[in-house]
Amino acid sequence: MLVILGVVAVALALLLFPLVRAPFEAKAAKDDLTGAKDALAAGDEARAQDLVSSARDHVDAAQGGIDGLAADVAAVVPVVGTSVDDGRHLVQALDDATSVAEIGVELYPSAAGDHATLFRNEQVDEATLDRVVAGAQSAARHLSSAEAELDEVEGSTPLVGGTIAAKRDEAAALVDPMAEALTGMTPLLDRLPTVLGFEGRRSYLLAMLNPAELRYSGGASLTFAPVSFDEGKVEFGDSVQTVSDPSLLTPVAWQPVNRNRFHRPGPHPTTSATFAPSWSVSGEELLRAWQTTHGDRHNGVIAVDVVALARLLSVTGGVTIPGYGELNSDNLVKTVIGSYDQYYPDPTVKNDLNDQLIPAFEAKFLDGGDYVDKARALADAADERHFALYFRDREVEEGVAAAGLDGDLTEPEGDYVAAFTQNTNGSKVDYYQRRNLALKVKLDADGSATDRVDVAVDNDSPPYAVPGIDPKTWYFTRWAGLSLGVFVPRDAKLEDATLLGKPTDVQLRKYYQHAFVAQPMLLAQGTTGRFSMRYRVPAAATVDDSGELTYRLAYDPQGMVYPQTGSVTVRLPSGYVATDVPDGWSVDGDSVVLPAQELGSSQQWEIVAAPRQ
Repeated sequence: MLVILGVVAVALALLLFPLVRAPFEAKAAKDDLTGAKDALAAGDEARAQDLVSSARDHVDAAQGGIDGLAADVAAVVPVVGTSVDDGRHLVQALDDATSVAEIGVELYPSAAGDHATLFRNEQVDEATLDRVVAGAQSAARHLSSAEAELDEVEGSTPLVGGTIAAKRDEAAALVDPMAEALTGMTPLLDRLPTVLGFEGRRSYLLAMLNPAELRYSGGASLTFAPVSFDEGKVEFGDSVQTVSDPSLLTPVAWQPVNRNRFHRPGPHPTTSATFAPSWSVSGEELLRAWQTTHGDRHNGVIAVDVVALARLLSVTGGVTIPGYGELNSDNLVKTVIGSYDQYYPDPTVKNDLNDQLIPAFEAKFLDGGDYVDKARALADAADERHFALYFRDREVEEGVAAAGLDGDLTEPEGDYVAAFTQNTNGSKVDYYQRRNLALKVKLDADGSATDRVDVAVDNDSPPYAVPGIDPKTWYFTRWAGLSLGVFVPRDAKLEDATLLGKPTDVQLRKYYQHAFVAQPMLLAQGTTGRFSMRYRVPAAATVDDSGELTYRLAYDPQGMVYPQTGSVTVRLPSGYVATDVPDGWSVDGDSVVLPAQELGSSQQWEIVAAPRQ
């Protein structure tokens, strides 16, 4: 009998060995994929390929274990079977993730390596483009599959359920955003051949923005150049500025974008077309104004400011421009928009130097490979509203929006706050502007909230540096003339507002899915303007049948030289306790707090609170 039991024990051990090994194989695969990502970041393509190949071997081994006879037997055992099913879904999700990595390392050399074939000699290679698009679409399908597998993981088995659920949530935190981004970009991927002129010539207006003179949309658009694509061949036209092209300052009238509250009636110069905070609006206004003055009808707008250009230089290395010298990621912004005094009495000579910026960056961006790193730098700049794309092709614009490159305000699902300033005196002191936003939210059990937002605008410019009396306007002034716009949810109800502690007469106006107030200010050098307002948000949080509240807050920055700082305090209803708090937030008594910090990129936070048991 002992011999028989011994044989059975050995047989069971051999049967269960592949099932027991599956988690170890899965972990090894995950470690290989992490290593492959790091290797690609370091430019070691061969190492990345080896690690992805190793990850595939581990995934196949894990699949064999989780799908073997032992797993089939265990799957029908009560309680244990649930964990086996969970394991199968987790391993399949890892299989899909590995497939995405295989696509990545296969395409990386042609799209991002030093010898990338995607773009050479100012020409997009159509065959390589087709492979990249097909690979991205295949990766999107694998990521969607991985999402579906992770959704099936229950994580409810006693003892091991918590561990399984944690692994599911960890994987979902990585997979879900990638799946959403790639799936949302499908319209853009499908239309890329059109965008790049393979189905007929396309032209775009490149607008270089100057954040030393702010608009709600970002820096003022004062330098322009046409860009065309024909069968993948890119061509940049001559750049123009207000000095070289007086028509940019000639008042003209154009058809406004429907419901654009920031289109002022009557004739205005082209340079005033970008007052709206959303580039789907400002971009279209700019194209209509440009067509009125220049007769050219373009298919879209590429908006980029000098902060984004500095980010590109961190990838490509510096550029030399006669008159400026060596420009790099550290000195570009100050040299180009933070040094007007040294060109007194004629700051417009600086425009002749700026005319050389677009051709210089054209050469840097188009040559030398590293397109993935360049694209990543621009994506980060877009998240901080220093870079935006607008296309008249609706399908392309949908893809751009899904990728977060459209420069539009975040549509609120609950609460929302943003503060922008618009220059009103033609000054360049917005280069020095510092701004802080403090939001305090008192949440009620019905999901409504009373919000108070306090905005402090510091004119941190140096003393007036040229002869004579400061005229309070134009290039050299140290006075900051501005209109502070505070944006909140569309259904918000204003209760009161103050400027420098005294009541001020402002009104909430509607702007598509948002509402806003506009408060004028004229700040002397070294002074601070303080604006506060209190308002009700009827549906700041959702409420379920148990009384659980889910409060959502979206925030957008302005493309400033020095990013805005901010803090948020959300006071919970009496008797409620926070059950889920975003990273970086903390619980302080009956409040959930985001401490004061730099808020330079768009954010969306979610707080869950439930009645105390």
